[in-house]
Parts: sequence; structure tokens; C-alpha cells
Amino acid sequence: MTISVVRLTRGEIEALRAEITAVYREAFTRPPYSKPELEVRLFQGALLQHADREGFRLVAAFGGEPGELVGFAYGFSCAAAQWWCGVVREALPARLASRWLEGSFQFSEIAVRPEAQGQGVGGRLHDHLLKGLPHRRAVLSTLRADTPAYRLYRSRGWVVLREDMAFPGVSRPYRIMGLELAEEAA
Repeated sequence: MTISVVRLTRGEIEALRAEITAVYREAFTRPPYSKPELEVRLFQGALLQHADREGFRLVAAFGGEPGELVGFAYGFSCAAAQWWCGVVREALPARLASRWLEGSFQFSEIAVRPEAQGQGVGGRLHDHLLKGLPHRRAVLSTLRADTPAYRLYRSRGWVVLREDMAFPGVSRPYRIMGLELAEEAA
């Protein structure tokens, strides 16, 4: 499959919002994630709110049929006032939280259509999203299970900062992970 990975503008994200949500649905409503439709709708509602955050960038993978969206990844600068960063800060020891969260990039989402998984699309999205960031570190949360995403992160050098993270209102445990970014980004 020939894949092209590009960074999208806010206008392009708005125009592709339904397709981005469809990729999210296909990737995350199946096991092992098994997210309910409510979470898909929450994602769709949060997407443009996230796009307004400092440091936001979204990369998309197109392939298969010409112009078909097969995956995306996005993130933004981590800020104490944001829900995720605040909850994670409280859950980590103070020194660890300070080191990993201050001035970091929150790798928020990565999703690849099931038929495109296992073909390097996720790795390309990951690398393209993080390339040239002005941040020293990146952080993320991922389901505490042996998922393709967890294996991708480990293969790219991410380290576990907390193995058993309980987010408020979420029944399944997550891992918090961090990645030192290239010195040139500092």
C-alpha cells in the first residue's frame, strides 16, 4: 500500500472531521479497546477543541484508494490546566511529574484503520508527528495491555513512567509513557 503522510491545517481537519472520526471508530471500537459509541462522539466533539491548544499538530496518512484517510495522529503542548496533564501530574511523584510534564508534548491520539494496520502506517504517523518538535520530551497514555500501540511505543524508545494509571471515570487501567526527543528539538 502506498502511503503519504501529511500535516493538516485546521481547515483541512474541519473538512475531514467525519473521516477522522470514522478512523477513530474503526480503530477503537474493536477489541482490545472496545470503546463505546459515546467515547467516539466525545472524541469527535473534542477534536476541534484540541486543535485550538498551543502546539497542536495533526498528521494524516492517506493511501489505499487515492485520497483515502487510513490513519492519523495528533498532540499538543502539555499544560497543567488541561485535564489529562493535571490528572497525570497528581498521579506521578513530584520530581517525575516535573521532569516529564513541564514543557512536554502530549501525544494524544494515534489511530489506523484495521485493514491498514501492520503495514508501518502507525510508525510513520508516530515519527512524522514528533519530528522537529520544539519540546524536549513527549508523554502519552495507552491502555495497559499488549496492544499494537504499546508495542509501537516500546519499539520507538518510549519508557513506562507509571504502569497502573487510573483515570477518573475510566474503568480500565492505562500506562503513562514518556519519550526523550532529539537534542535538536530542545
